[in-house]
Amino acid sequence: MIWHLFRKKVKSIVDESFGESMIKYLTILAVFITVTTMVMSCHSSKAENDTKNISYWTAPSLELSKFESKVVEEWNLSHPDSRIDWKTIPAGTTSEEVLLTAIATRTGPDICSNIFGGFAAQLADAKVLVALDTMPGFWDVMEKRNMANIIRNNWFYNDHVYVIPVYVNPEQMWYNKKMLDKQGITELPRTYLEFFTLLDEVCTSQNVYGLTVDISSKWYKRWFDYLTLYAAAAGGEPYINVKEKEALFDNQAGIAVTEFFFNVFEKGYAPRFDIQDGFQKEMFLASIKGAGDITRVKRMYPDLEYVIAPLIVPDYYPVNAPVYTMAESKGMVLFNNAHNKEQAWDFMKWYFNDSHDSLWLELTNYLPAREDLVSNPIFTEYFNNNPDIKSYAETLDFSVPLVLTPQTVEIQTILNRELWQPIIFGLKTPSAASRDANQTIRRILKSGP
Repeated sequence: MIWHLFRKKVKSIVDESFGESMIKYLTILAVFITVTTMVMSCHSSKAENDTKNISYWTAPSLELSKFESKVVEEWNLSHPDSRIDWKTIPAGTTSEEVLLTAIATRTGPDICSNIFGGFAAQLADAKVLVALDTMPGFWDVMEKRNMANIIRNNWFYNDHVYVIPVYVNPEQMWYNKKMLDKQGITELPRTYLEFFTLLDEVCTSQNVYGLTVDISSKWYKRWFDYLTLYAAAAGGEPYINVKEKEALFDNQAGIAVTEFFFNVFEKGYAPRFDIQDGFQKEMFLASIKGAGDITRVKRMYPDLEYVIAPLIVPDYYPVNAPVYTMAESKGMVLFNNAHNKEQAWDFMKWYFNDSHDSLWLELTNYLPAREDLVSNPIFTEYFNNNPDIKSYAETLDFSVPLVLTPQTVEIQTILNRELWQPIIFGLKTPSAASRDANQTIRRILKSGP
């Protein structure tokens, strides 16, 4: 199953860019062949040096590491017989590739907390993850953390739960306040038409671009632009029907979003080249940004003034309907090869509690994945001191996660190739781009994982 997972990873890389990716393909293949010859010796060595310690890997992030170090220290002081060996995921092309190699060589962790839903689905198909809903006390933990409905509505895969979301990172619109004030604008746009009217007024007179748009063809970048606006345009409905294996990029919402981005480039409101931190450098009127951007922007651009608003929607969208958004989320998994699943599960149950979520919010400024952020008094002081982040917490009732499919990388690689790049450079009409992407993704879905 792990070899199958490597083949899937290699295929997605080759699909993205043949020349450069063939080098990656050969490298991955060589690494895999080399390290698999070591599996028995690694396994033997691990058995000889087996301890009661639990191996735990987390995201290579300074903010997150501040939290994890405190929590691990707290656990180790109170659980000397089942200590946590904690480290960040080793450096590599992506965290997912590093983990795949570690799994193949049996050098991976017992627990990892940097797993997005699509990768968890891949790992579940490979039979390397524990179905967490089968562990004792699972629903008690979900209820206590006020996330049971989040799990029931969004995190089941093949009738089981394989990942517990740690945080959510919803997206909203940011507008440059100085530019708005200069034009005397107090009412922000709701629809695409109103947005373009605003750009017509501001961009020409102030000689700025309209909207930051990432032209990169990296598959995960579409989480933060196309798929985010799709969630808003579709009223929170998914872009993939996983059960029916149907793609939905050529429906009303998909075509509307494709036309929107096509027009942004066609009208010159976004450049066809990258400008790093263009919004922060006040070269753009607007940007789509997540809650996780707030702390970084304030640290690096303390003088930037901006206004946060809901995402814009197509002109057909009902006036009184709530505006949905996409929320990136990563979570914690337990691997089947954990040498002591019971102790590892005890740590995971202990990890998800009110005091830790309060500390998490204070140290990372990422929103814990729970339903009561605004109403729970333990977060009141934090949100009073951080009103911008509170505005994101208030969107969580209308935030949707990424579609839970093991074909995430393939789907978004095709989305880039058939839709995103062609509309950026005007190579296809919006309807043709939506149709081509939908047909190709549909074939991939029907072919199975």
